[in-house]
Amino acid sequence: MRKVLLLSFALLFALTNLALAQSRAISGKVLAAENGQPLPGVNVVVKGTTVGTFTGADGSFTVNVANDNAVLLFSYLGYVAQEISTSGKTSINVQLREDSKALSEVIITGYGTTVTKRDAVGAISQVSAKAIENRPMPSLDKALQGQAAGVLVQANNGIPGGAINVRIRGVGSLQAGNQPLFVVDGVQLNTRDDASFTQSNPLAFLNPNDIASIEVLKDAATAAIYGAQAANGVVLITTKKGKAGKTSFTASAYGGVSAPLKTLDVLNSQDYLTLRAEARSNRFRTGMDTNRQWILENEMRLTPQGVVPTAEEIAAYTTYDWQDAVMRTGRIQNYEMSASGGNDKTTFYLAGSYNLNEAMFNKVDFKRGTAKFDLSHKITDKLTIASSINLSSFSQQAPFSTDGSFLGNPAFSASLMMPSNRIFNDDGSYFGLMGSGQVFPGILSHNIVAVNDFNEANQRSNFVVGSFSGTYKILPSLTFKSFYGLDYRLVQGRSYRDPRTNDAFVRKGLGQVQSNWNTNFLTTQTLNFDKKIGEHTFNALAGFEYKHEQNEGLSASADGYPSPEFRYMNSAANPLGVGEFFSEFKRISGFGRVNYNFKGKYLLGLTGRYDGSSRFGANNKFGFFPSVQAGWNIKEENFMQSVEFLSFLKLRASFGTTGNDNISNFASRGLAGSGTVYNGLAGINPTQLPNPALKWEINQTTNFGLDFGFFNDRIAGTVEVYNRESKDLLLDQPVSWTTGFGGFTSNVGELRNRGIEVELRTANIMSEGGFKWNTNFNFAYNQNEVRKLYGGFEVLPSDQSVRVGYPVGAIFTQRYAGVNPATGRPMFYDINDNITYIPVNADRVVIGDTQPEFYGGLTNTLTYKGFELDFLFQYEYGRMQTDGQLNFLMENGNRAFNTLQYFYDNRWQTPGQITSIPRAFDTGVESSGVNHVTGSTRTFNKVDYIRLKSLTLTYNVPSTFLQFAKINNAKVYAQGTNLFTYDDYKGYDPEFFGSATGIIPQSKNYTVGIQLGF
Repeated sequence: MRKVLLLSFALLFALTNLALAQSRAISGKVLAAENGQPLPGVNVVVKGTTVGTFTGADGSFTVNVANDNAVLLFSYLGYVAQEISTSGKTSINVQLREDSKALSEVIITGYGTTVTKRDAVGAISQVSAKAIENRPMPSLDKALQGQAAGVLVQANNGIPGGAINVRIRGVGSLQAGNQPLFVVDGVQLNTRDDASFTQSNPLAFLNPNDIASIEVLKDAATAAIYGAQAANGVVLITTKKGKAGKTSFTASAYGGVSAPLKTLDVLNSQDYLTLRAEARSNRFRTGMDTNRQWILENEMRLTPQGVVPTAEEIAAYTTYDWQDAVMRTGRIQNYEMSASGGNDKTTFYLAGSYNLNEAMFNKVDFKRGTAKFDLSHKITDKLTIASSINLSSFSQQAPFSTDGSFLGNPAFSASLMMPSNRIFNDDGSYFGLMGSGQVFPGILSHNIVAVNDFNEANQRSNFVVGSFSGTYKILPSLTFKSFYGLDYRLVQGRSYRDPRTNDAFVRKGLGQVQSNWNTNFLTTQTLNFDKKIGEHTFNALAGFEYKHEQNEGLSASADGYPSPEFRYMNSAANPLGVGEFFSEFKRISGFGRVNYNFKGKYLLGLTGRYDGSSRFGANNKFGFFPSVQAGWNIKEENFMQSVEFLSFLKLRASFGTTGNDNISNFASRGLAGSGTVYNGLAGINPTQLPNPALKWEINQTTNFGLDFGFFNDRIAGTVEVYNRESKDLLLDQPVSWTTGFGGFTSNVGELRNRGIEVELRTANIMSEGGFKWNTNFNFAYNQNEVRKLYGGFEVLPSDQSVRVGYPVGAIFTQRYAGVNPATGRPMFYDINDNITYIPVNADRVVIGDTQPEFYGGLTNTLTYKGFELDFLFQYEYGRMQTDGQLNFLMENGNRAFNTLQYFYDNRWQTPGQITSIPRAFDTGVESSGVNHVTGSTRTFNKVDYIRLKSLTLTYNVPSTFLQFAKINNAKVYAQGTNLFTYDDYKGYDPEFFGSATGIIPQSKNYTVGIQLGF
C-alpha cells in the first residue's frame, strides 16, 4: 500500500509542475423562468469535465473555465437542462424552464463522471434533495422509501437510527447479503451493523439535508463499473458543495413530536377473568364459577383463598394500561446551519447540525451531531485539489432488547401483561419487585416499567468519512484524478442490568461493554477522456483502485455489583469474560468504460472491471465483470419529427455482470481456533475446512428500457423490463460430522429475479394563474425464484423457506380450515384437502412467500403562488409474514397473558356458531388435536398496505417581505409522517422485516419548521 501511495502522490505532484496557463471565472445567477425566483442547488458543470459547482441560496454561482470555448451545463431536478457557451462572456444569467419529465438533467454514473439523462443508457433512478429535505428521519435510506421504482425499503422496526432493509430488484443471494453498495462522494461505505446493544445504522452518520442528489444504479451493466460489490445495485450519494461568490448562509430548524401509530385493543380485567375461566372450564369441565374463583385466587391473585367476590366487586377491579405506561409522546428536534462561498480559485461548503429523535417507547432515543466541510482549490487552470470531510457522532439509548419474547422487554410484554397487575404500590414504589415479598402474577412476571426505569444501556457511534483528491487536466480532453477516501467508524456501547430487576437480582447486577473499530481505506486513480469529433462523441474512463478494510473489537462483562448506584465495571466483584478479535481484507481492481454517441441518436457503452479479493480461494482470487449497453434516441430520427405529440422516445438495452463478495474475510481458508485445553495448557484445534476454489457470486442482468415523453413532456416516464440471474451462490454446504467439521462455504445454487418497473411523471395542471399540479408515480413488480441448490436438493436442509421453483422466503406450512361449528375445535386440511385435527408434516404446502409481489410510491405536488402541498403515498402488496407478537396475542386464553379484544369478541362459544376463532382452551391443545396457534395459514398474515408516508405544507415567503431583513429566501412548513395506513392488519404495523416479536413499532411524526437563506 505504501508503494501505491508514493506512486500516486509522485504522479500528482509531477503533473502539478506542468500547469502553466490560468483560468477565468464565470459568474451569474439562475432563476426559475415561471416566476423569476432564484433556484438554489442548481448543478453548474463545465461540459465534458468534472469541474463544477452549485448555485447558492440566491441562485448565484461562480465557476472557473479553462478556455474560451468552454460550455456550461445547467441542470436541476424538475427543470430542463441548458447548455451555454462561455465564449466572450464573464457573466451568464440563466432562466430554467420547468420540465415534468426531468430527462435532460445531469446524473452521476460513478467515479465522478456525469451524463445527461437523455443520453443515459442504463437503468438509473434519481432522487432529488428536495424529495428528502427536512424529513424527520435519522438515515437517508429510510427517506428513499417510495421514491424510486424497483427500490424496496422496509423498516426493521421503529428504533431511531435503527436497521433498514434495502432491496434493489429482489433478493439475489441466500447468505452473502442483499444490501446495495452505498457510495458517498466517492467513498464506498461499509454498512455492517457493529452495535451490540441496539441497532445502529451506519448510514445515519449523514445529515440528509446535506445531500444534493441520489442516483440508484439498478442494472448490472451500469453497476458493473463497481464490479464485485455491485450485485445488489449501487446507491450514489452526492453531497452539497461550495460555490464561488459572496458567502451565503442557510439556517433551518424544525421541531415536533412522535406518537404511536396505534395501541392494541386488549382485554380489561373483567374480560380477561371471563376468558381464562372459560378456557379452564373447557379443559377441566368443572364449571365457570369454580374456574373463575381459581383464576381470582391463584392466577390474578385478586382475592384471598376461599373469599368469593360479588359481581359488583368483580366489576370494580381496576384495569391497568401497560402500553400507556411504557409508551410516550417523543420529541423531535433538528437544528442546522450551512455556509457556502469562495472566489474564482477556492470554494468551500461548511455545515453543522444537531438532531434529536425519541421513539414512542421510553428510553429509546437518538441524538446526532454532524459537521461537514468541503474545500476546493484551483492551483492553476489545469490542477485542482479538493477535500471533503464528514464528522458525525450519534448516541442511542438502547432498549431492553431490539426484538424477541424476553419478559423484561417492554415492547413485547406491554400488550400481553395481565390487565389486573398494578404498576405502582400505594406509596409510589414499584409493585412486584424481586425481594419485596410481593408476587407479580402471570407468566409475564417482570414489572416492565421498573425494568425500563432501573436498567440503562447506550450505544455511541463516531464517524469520519472523508476524501482528498487532485484533478489534473493533461489535455483539453484528458483528465487525471487521484482520489483517497476514508470511512472510519468507532462504535462503543455499555449495558447495565440493575440488581433490583428479575434478570439481574440473583447475580447482583450485570454489566457489559463493547468497542468496535472499522477502518476502510480506499484510493482510486483514474483517467477520463472526453472528445467530440464532428458528430461523434467519445467518453472513456480508465482506473485503478485499492481498498483495505480492518475491523477489530473488544468486549467484557462482569456481575456482582455492590449497589445500583455503582454501575461501571470496575465496581463489579466477578469478572465474567473478555473478548477480542481482529479481521481484515483487501481488494485491488482495474476498470474501464467507453461511451460512444453518434448524432445524439445512437448510444453505445462498454464497461469492464477486473477485481481481486483476499476473501476468495487461491484458485479464484480474481474475477472479470464486463457489460455492454446500447441506446437509440428514436425521436431524433428525421422520420419522427412530424410526430408532434411525441416529445421524446428512447429505446435502451443492456447486459452486464456484477459480483457479490459479501462473505466473511476468511471463508475460503482452513482455520484453527483457540479455546481448547490440552494437558492443562491452552491449545488450538482446526475449526474450518479450506476451499481454494471459492469465488464470487455472479449476477447477470439483461435489461430493456423505454423512455418516453408526450405533449411537450406533460406526460413522461420510463418502463424497464429485466431478467436478473444469480449464479454460483455462496452457501454453507454441510459435510459428514465424521470429518470433524459441520460444513464449508461453497459456490452452489442459482436464483432468478424477473420484473417490470414503471416511472410516470405528469404535469396535470399548469394554469396561467400560477396553480400547478405535478404527479410522480412508480411501480415495481418482481418475481423471484430459486433455480438450483447443491447436491440436487429441492429444499435447502438448513432452511425450509428456500425451495427450488419458489421464491426465497417461501412459506411451507399447514392450511387452517377454520372452526368446527359443533365443537369449537380448530380444524386443518390434510394433503388431500380432507379435514383433520392433527396435521402432520406431510400435510404442509407452500401458501405464499415473504417478498412483496409489487410495491412503489405516488407523489403529488400542488403549488399556488407561494404555497406548496406535497404528499407521498407508499405501498406494498403480495407479501405474507408471521407476526410473533400477534401470535402470542392470538392464543386467546391459552395461557396467563392478555389477548386482543377482537379475538375475545369473535371466539366460538355456542354450538352452531360460525367463526374462524376457536373456543378458549387452557394450554391451547385439545385432546387428539394441536394448538390452534401452531404454524398455519392462520398465523401468517397478509401485510398489504397503502401508507400516507409524508404530507408537507410549505409557504415560501415572497422576497419583497424579506428585503428589509436582508434575507434572500425563507419558507415555513408543517409536516406529518406515517399519518395514515390503509390495511387489514391487527398488529402494531404491517411494515416490518422479520418476525416482529417484541420490536419497537414505527411512529407517526408531526413537525413544523422554518428555513432561511441569507
